[in-house]
Amino acid sequence: MAMSLTVIKSFLLLSLVKNSISGDKGRHNSTNRLETPCSLSEYTNKAYCERSNDKLTCTNGVTNIWLINVRYDIFHLLLLEWPGECINVGRLQKHFPQLRSLYISNSTSLKYFKGHFDAQSKIEKISIHNATSLWEVPAAVVENMTQLRELDLRSNMLRHMKANLLRGPPHLQTVYLGDNKWDCSDGGLDWLAMEDRNGTVRRRLLDYYELVCHQRLYRGKPLHKVMDIIRMVRETCPDPCACAMTHVVSDRKGTVIPLITVDCSKRNLESPPSSLPPSTTTLRLEGNKLSSIRQLVQNPQYQKLVDLYLDNNSIQTVKELEGSEWFTTFRVLSLRGNMLKQIPVYAFDKAFQGNNNIMHVFLGHNPWRCDCHFIPRFQGLLLKYKRVIRDLTDIRCAKSDDKSISFVQISTMSLGNVCRNNDMKMPISTINIVNLILLALITSVIGKFLYDWHRFRTTGELPWISAVMP
Repeated sequence: MAMSLTVIKSFLLLSLVKNSISGDKGRHNSTNRLETPCSLSEYTNKAYCERSNDKLTCTNGVTNIWLINVRYDIFHLLLLEWPGECINVGRLQKHFPQLRSLYISNSTSLKYFKGHFDAQSKIEKISIHNATSLWEVPAAVVENMTQLRELDLRSNMLRHMKANLLRGPPHLQTVYLGDNKWDCSDGGLDWLAMEDRNGTVRRRLLDYYELVCHQRLYRGKPLHKVMDIIRMVRETCPDPCACAMTHVVSDRKGTVIPLITVDCSKRNLESPPSSLPPSTTTLRLEGNKLSSIRQLVQNPQYQKLVDLYLDNNSIQTVKELEGSEWFTTFRVLSLRGNMLKQIPVYAFDKAFQGNNNIMHVFLGHNPWRCDCHFIPRFQGLLLKYKRVIRDLTDIRCAKSDDKSISFVQISTMSLGNVCRNNDMKMPISTINIVNLILLALITSVIGKFLYDWHRFRTTGELPWISAVMP
């Protein structure tokens, strides 16, 4: 027994040691990139260098002879087919302090740089081409270079760029960024949208109008048009809401059209924003203090909305929707969690029937009034459009002392529960009273006309009104 316990303890101890080693290895791998020495001397064995006056061209690395001492006689350095994932540009400056130009090409393994060029660098031009694994050139690599005049980053796989890459070098004049895979969304190049059109950064970008977005929703769209849209959205977004482009499309003429979502949810609003960015298609107003939709229906800027979310407000009526143009073109309408007791069923039926865009309607978690006047028509509407009314199970009668209807699902409830015999005597509405009076008047006028006509035919006597008229 003692032997067994010893074996078990030894096994557990070995397991703990193994897990500790594995954990250390995992942590080492996660920081491997930061700890990589990225030495220029790593690839000297297969390297080949050729000098022509003050120009040095090296392929597959740099040979030892050029790394032994500091070389003040090389002004131009070409690195072709660099074999590693990293280039230590700080060491390059130390070995070649008089460089005027640096050219890196066809380095398909290159992914990042280590170190940076400092203010003592005399490099005036940097060109990097065909680095098909390079996603970003950190701004720190060049932002302290006082002599840099030209930065050519064409034909790589660049996706991201920080502002200081273009703002930092004080004498930078020309920048080329074409033929890359730019990400125009947040965290990519979106900062460029807010740059002054005639400012320093824009003037330095000589191929600005040739750049194309490649990532996410802007794929294939001209970068300058996307930047103009981003700028427009940020300048017109109502406070305190958040605005974002959720999609971008092009019409037949190639015009870029943004689809914008304005998120005003949970902003403690008592009324909707008075203005929206052009081309806003989705407005989210959930969790506010709205009590009416009148402004939403009457404001012309809301006519192009297709998706409207009004969940969890205090809206008591939606009669303003009746007859509105928006109600016949919307795509999504969500009114969950409000104070609705009834809706104009006829208006909803008419709008739904003529709306070819309608996709989703949500009406659940409202205190619906369950009586014989409203429920039969409302239930018919729910069943007729159950394909688009997506939360039928949440559309229930309000809490009631009558257990047969309290919180009962309206679409499946028995009409006998609300239309009992004593409930069938429905009160005559005001409009019906007016209609009855009009019917009585019309009947009396027609009766009088027929009486006068018969009297004239038999006696030839004109009606009294004809005798007194001049």
